[in-house]
Amino acid sequence: MLLQKTLHMSQSLAECKSRLASIQSYRRQFVMVTKATVTSSKTVDFSFRGPLGFEARTVLLAADSDSADQFAFESTGGNIDLMGLVDFSEIKPNCTEVTLAVHYEIKNTMFAWLDRRFRFVDKFVTSELRSIRAHFEGVAAPVAERPAMFPSLETATA
Repeated sequence: MLLQKTLHMSQSLAECKSRLASIQSYRRQFVMVTKATVTSSKTVDFSFRGPLGFEARTVLLAADSDSADQFAFESTGGNIDLMGLVDFSEIKPNCTEVTLAVHYEIKNTMFAWLDRRFRFVDKFVTSELRSIRAHFEGVAAPVAERPAMFPSLETATA
């Protein structure tokens, strides 16, 4: 499946690229990411959890890009195949548009069907991008107050 998300950051192009490139500084802001460990300058060991026990695992590799304002990546191994592009465009001073385009394929047929039906990877990406933006923009977004991703799949409280 193909996803494309755009967000605007209140930072210059150079500052935005620099801050987003250092995942170690904000990886704790991710809610559903269970692992985002930089293993080398171009490799990230990555996993996230989804509904019904799904946990995506892969290694993300930086790929060569034609532009200095783009960051390309692809995955190797794991139970999900990913390839994507992050594009940075300065709209005006201190306003940068970040566009994320990701093509992914879940290898497990049952979870792939569930994702086509309920779009949980799309919801995951949207939620995590909101978290990143809130972190960088200084907006308070406590984890405890976030709405459930799939309220119908959450356990009922008494």
